[in-house]
Amino acid sequence: NGTGEVSAPVLIVDEIESSLHPLLVRRLLDLFHNPAINRNGAQLVFTTHSTLLFDQSIFRRDQIWLVDKDAGQASHLVPLSDFQVRKDLVLEKAYLDGRFGAIPIFPAFEET
Repeated sequence: NGTGEVSAPVLIVDEIESSLHPLLVRRLLDLFHNPAINRNGAQLVFTTHSTLLFDQSIFRRDQIWLVDKDAGQASHLVPLSDFQVRKDLVLEKAYLDGRFGAIPIFPAFEET
């Protein structure tokens, strides 16, 4: 980059849980968060549909971003830090209850 600084590597993974056991994913995240192991400050950016990773013991609120769609189906990234979240809140339950948006909206079906 011309400044003499070394850029930290970035690993981008789509649907990190799709081919890995949940405990393996947790271990991988632990490795990235451990400065003794991740000495160059590499970053892991990933997408997931797994609510098992929606956990404040793993991530800070500014590290969790949600994708929400508006009425026109345009996607918007929203950080969890935009919401008032207590440290003891069970994020998985709050998310599945719709507290943060970014959940599917099911049309009403009428019986015929």
